[in-house]
Parts: sequence; C-alpha cells; structure tokens
Amino acid sequence: MRVAIAILAGVALLAIALAISAPASLLDARVAALSDGHLRVADAEGTFWNGTGQLLLVPGGTRRALAWHIDAWPLLRGEVQGTIAGGKDATQHADFAYGHQGVELRHFDLSLPMESVLKSAGVPGALTTAGGSVTAHIERLVQTPDAIDAQLTLQWQDASVPGLRPGERIALGEIRLDLDGRGPEIGGALSNRGGDVEISGRVAVSAALASRIDATVRPREGIDRDRADAVAAALSLIGSADGQGGYRLAWPRS
Repeated sequence: MRVAIAILAGVALLAIALAISAPASLLDARVAALSDGHLRVADAEGTFWNGTGQLLLVPGGTRRALAWHIDAWPLLRGEVQGTIAGGKDATQHADFAYGHQGVELRHFDLSLPMESVLKSAGVPGALTTAGGSVTAHIERLVQTPDAIDAQLTLQWQDASVPGLRPGERIALGEIRLDLDGRGPEIGGALSNRGGDVEISGRVAVSAALASRIDATVRPREGIDRDRADAVAAALSLIGSADGQGGYRLAWPRS
C-alpha cells in the first residue's frame, strides 16, 4: 500500500511540475482559438503562467510587446484570471478574467495602426488603406451572455480614408467614441475634430458584442469648394443624402 501511495504521489508531483513548467507557447494556441486566428502570441518565452512575447495581429503583422501572469487557483472553478502588460518592464498592468460567465478586462490601454485593425477584422481590401492609429482606453469591460458593462474610450487619430481619385485621401481628423453604461445594449456618442468632414452620431454595442453605427457625415464648412465636392461625391457612394448637405451612414444597413 505504501508503495502504491508513493507512486501516486510521485505521479501527482510530476503532473504539477509539468503544469508549472508548461511552455509559454501554449498560450498562442489558446489566443488563436479565442480570436478565430486574428490574434497570435509570437516569440513566447517563459511559462504558461508567467511569460513574455509579442501580440501579433493577423494578417496585418503588427506586433506589440506582451507580458502576462496567470493565477492558478481560479482554474479550479473553470476561470482564467491574471494580468497583462506591454512587456516585462511595463509599470501598468491590466486585469483580465475569462470563464463560463463571460469576459472581464480592466485598466487596459492599447494603440494600433487602423490599417492592421481593419485587416484583422476582415474588412474588404479597398477599405483597409485607412490611415492613422486607433487608441483604446478600457477602464472596465465586463461581458456576460445577457449584459455588457463598459466604460471605455476609442480614439482614431490622424484618421483618413482613400478618395475617389488615385492618390486622393479624405482627412477625418480625430474620431472619438465614448461608451459608458450597463445593460443588454449600451450606446455612446461618436464625433470628430478637424479634417475635411464633420461627424456626429451614435454607436450601440450589445451583450454579444455586435455593434450598430448611425452617423451623419458632411463636408466641413470652410474647406475648398472643389474639395467639398470631392468629399460629397465619395460620401454619396456609402450614405444617403439627408437633404441638408450631409449623408447618413448606417451599419449594418437596414
């Protein structure tokens, strides 16, 4: 009996040792599965529990330094909890949790080129040449099957999109979205500063993370007449005229 207990204890200790020393590369497969292959963890070092690597957007190829720590005890109740940061020397850490009841992310900041974000989202190629970078500040994002609780800000800085003529671009300035609320669906204001257009509208996000956009875009007063005509011509292809010089953009289209 003592021999059997010793063998079982040895096997248990070996299993624990293997789990503790599990390679960091195991996280890549998990992240890829959760993101449908749009996110990967490259150049992973350390262990599954404490490691570093590069967060990779596919297919854009943009990389961001990443460091993580995963707590062991929450795994006993089927939940993954821990912290992530922008590299091993980062001073700010974001808290995350993932389990049967949903996803939680707090105190998270990230900046990425908009072109890479659109490519990873599967947007048609003609639209992925958008310029500028998008910065996200997430104070909290708690998503369950029935509700979403969020306080976050998204800023698209130096935003631009291609115009109708070769080499032409339409400057959108700085676009900002603020979301703050809790419920089956939450909404927030969409606006911009500067650029060739004025944008005003609203974005709604559901508990399933499906989004709706309803905005009016118009050429900004004071820009050159030829420029205004070119902007209006481009807007007419993607929106419906509101009779007051603006164009209504709704997505998904009703």
